[in-house]
Amino acid sequence: MPDVSNNASSSRGRGGPGQHAGRRPPSASQAGGDTKPGSDFWDRINRGSNVTKIGSNTNPRDVAGQIAAQARAAVDCPILRCVGPQSTNQAMKAVAIARTYLFESDRSGQTSHPDLTVYPEFVKVEGGPDDQLSAVQLVISKRARRPCDVKEGRSLKVGTNTEAKALAGAIASCTREGSRVELTAIGAGSVNQAVKSIAIARQFVEEEAIDLCCRPEFVEISEGDAAGATSALRLLVLLSKPDRADGANASGAPIFSCPVSFALIHVLSPPLRLFVTCQGNL
Repeated sequence: MPDVSNNASSSRGRGGPGQHAGRRPPSASQAGGDTKPGSDFWDRINRGSNVTKIGSNTNPRDVAGQIAAQARAAVDCPILRCVGPQSTNQAMKAVAIARTYLFESDRSGQTSHPDLTVYPEFVKVEGGPDDQLSAVQLVISKRARRPCDVKEGRSLKVGTNTEAKALAGAIASCTREGSRVELTAIGAGSVNQAVKSIAIARQFVEEEAIDLCCRPEFVEISEGDAAGATSALRLLVLLSKPDRADGANASGAPIFSCPVSFALIHVLSPPLRLFVTCQGNL
C-alpha cells in the first residue's frame, strides 16, 4: 500500500498534470515494493494494489496528479485511505484539485476527460498489535462530464462541532425528497465531519436501493466586511447512478439487469420513434 511523497514533477506532462503515465512493465525489483503516486501506477495495479494511504502531511497536489493520471488511463482511480481529520482534509483537497486538472485538460484538449465523484465509507485498519483503527476510505469513480446546472437546493455549513449523524439524517431526508444538498466546510475538522456525514447518510439510504456520492470543489466565501474571502471546500451531494461496465456502481453495489429472451421493435414515423419490449427476469 503506497504512501505519498513529493514527486509532483513526475506526474505533470503536456496537457495537464498526470497527462502522461508510465507504461513500462513491472520489474522484478518492484514486485514486492510500494509504488509512489505519479511514478508508475501500472506496476502497483498489476500487483493488485490500488489503495493509497493519505497522511496529515501529504501534499494534495502530488495525490491529485496520480488521480488525474489514473482517471485518464483505462484503470480505476486510486482508493484513498485516511485516518484522522487532517488526512481526510488532504485527500478531499486532492480530489478537488484533480477535478480541476481534468476540467482544464477537457477544455483545452481534443479528447474528452472524465469528471470524478467520491463515495466515502468507513473501514477498519490495523492500528497496533491488539487494536484496530477506524478509517475513512474514499472510493473515486469516473463519471461523464456534464454541464453545470443551477438547480436550487439546501446549502448547509458544516463546523468542527457539527454532529455527523444529525447532518447525515438531514442529507438523507433531502435526497429522498429529491432536493440538492451542498455542504460547505472550512478547515480540516469541518471537512472531516462533512465527509463522515455523507458516509453515514449512505448507510441510512442503503436499504432504499439508492446510493450517495459527492463532488468536492473549492469556493471563496466572505465572512464579514472586515475579513476577506476565505477558501472553503464545497461538497455537492448527488444521487448515484450506477453505470459501471462490470455490473456494479462505484461502491460495489450490483446493478439490476434484464436477460432479454426476445424483443419486439416497433418503428413509427413520422417522427421516428423506437419502442423495445423485452421479457426476462429482473
